This record gives sequence, structure tokens and C-alpha cells, in this order.
Amino acid sequence: MSPSQIIGNICAAIATLIFLLRLQHLLSDYARREASNDQWVTPALFILIPVWLLLMGALLCVTANGGFDWLRLGRPALYAFTVAATVALAVVSFVFIALYIRPGFTPRGLYSPVIYLVHFATVLLVLLSLNQKFAPGIPTHWLRLPWTIFAALSLVACVGFFGYWIVRTGVGGMKSIAHRIGTPRPSSGEILTHISTLDPEKNFDDLLRGANRLQSREVREAATARLRSNPKFLEMLAAELEAGHLEPAVEFLYSATLTPTEQTRLARPARKAMQRWVGGVPAPNYTTKDNLKRLRRWGADVFPVLVQKFAGTGVEFTEVIADFEKRVSPTK
Repeated sequence: MSPSQIIGNICAAIATLIFLLRLQHLLSDYARREASNDQWVTPALFILIPVWLLLMGALLCVTANGGFDWLRLGRPALYAFTVAATVALAVVSFVFIALYIRPGFTPRGLYSPVIYLVHFATVLLVLLSLNQKFAPGIPTHWLRLPWTIFAALSLVACVGFFGYWIVRTGVGGMKSIAHRIGTPRPSSGEILTHISTLDPEKNFDDLLRGANRLQSREVREAATARLRSNPKFLEMLAAELEAGHLEPAVEFLYSATLTPTEQTRLARPARKAMQRWVGGVPAPNYTTKDNLKRLRRWGADVFPVLVQKFAGTGVEFTEVIADFEKRVSPTK
């Protein structure tokens, strides 16, 4: 074997091990529960990025050994196609993992075959292309052409989507991404230190935002403990739910483990907050489909959790849930 064949086989083998051991565990974990936030994104990326970097290396080895010479492109163009196609397939894998973890009203069985097929078809293409001497009777054209067509379509779809996104968001969107990349978020330790300096009465809203579901568990617990150290905590939270900043207060209820006293005191304000939020949903002909979809997703994530938390308080949420479903339903 040449060095490129050895490297390609090793990269494909390691990528498959990571896929089977880590990604399979992630998928099986979410198959047993419904995701209500985007905390799955980081662990999924930590798995997908090394997997597809390894597969990119393996496919570059295939290119170096003439595996894509049938495309009749120059060598630099073949390498560029290999890199671009690998990135596109990685994006497709991420999209289908997202659809699998948060399937909405569709069955997960629609997405899992694509997740496995994209990976194992790529690995099989690498192994057959690099090991023809050991399997001379096995043709590769039956896999090579469909894989290339799918990779090319994925590449076109990715270019089209990101092109559309850039046109829609303009320079501001690009600057926002560059700012996020160039400006690292504060560490959990820095956030915890900042939370310890906040006054639970004067900085009530800031602490509520620190206790929402987008924060790490340590930050949420520290912000929640700081809020509860305020003797007026229940009264202030009830006031926020009834007439104040709605979403931070509702997000706090979503994330916090409530005591029986808190459940009893906050059940009616929580229902009023839900009614306020639903009442603010614009009619479909006065908003965009994307905004209505975002509102529907937020309510579908948060409201069932709140209803369950206040189930034993005697407060009825049936009417507000029915109103929510009516308002966010797409028009026929």
C-alpha cells in the first residue's frame, strides 16, 4: 500500500468509530426524549467536525490515487471539488441530525436512514477506491456515480441557501457572524462571578435572564439561588408574569424546579403571562411565515412544560392552550 492508501483507510476507520460510538449514543439519547432547546448543537458539532475532517482526508487520498479522475477535471479542480463536497455532506448530515433530534410532527424514521447512508456510503466509497488490489472483482461505478451526484446536489443546495441568506441579511449578517467568532463569550466562571455581585432586587431582570434555559446548569442554579435570596422574590416574579417583562419570567418558570409554595403562588400569574403572550401573537396576514413559525416553536416548547408544572394547583390552562393553537396555526 502507498502512504496515501494507508492514511485514507485509517481516517475512514477512525471516522466510523467516532460515528458509531459517539454519534450513535447522541442519537439514541434523544430518541428517548424530546429536545426543548438547542443544547444538542454543541455536542453534535464536536462529533461531526472530526468525523468529516477525517473523511475529507480520506477522500483527498482517494483523489490523490485517481479515484475521481473519471470526472475529467484538472487536479486542482478535483481537490477543490473533494473539499467542497465533503463540507456540503457535513452540512447535510448536521441538518438531518437536527431534524432527527427536533422532528416536530414528523417521525424520526424519515431522517435516520439519511444520517447513516451519507456516512457509510462515503466510507464504502473510500474503502473500495483505495483497496481495489484486494478486491479486484468489486466494481465501484455503482456507488461512485450516485455518491458524486448526491454530493454535487448537496453542494448546490448549500451554495444556494447561504447565497440566499447573505442576500437577505446583507453585510450586517456577515458582520454579526464575524463578531461572534472574533468575540468569545465570557466563561462560566466569569458569569458566575458577575451573578454573585448582582442585587436580587435591583437586578431582578438580569438574574431572570441568567436563569433561562440558554445558560449552563451552573449559571442557572447560581442565578436562581440569587433570586430566591430576595424576600420579595415571589411577589416580584408574579408581577413580572402579570405585567412586566414576559419572556424572561416565563423562561425562568420553564427552567426552574419549583417548590410547592411557588407552584401555588405562581400558577395564576403563569396562566396570565401565557394569555398575554398569546394575545400578542399577530394575525397570520400581519406577520411573516418565518415569524409565525418561530412563535409557534417557542410556544410549543414552553407551554406544555408550564402546564405540567402547574398541573396540581387547580388552575386550568385548557383555554389558553386552545387559543395558542388557533392563533399560530397556518392559514389554509
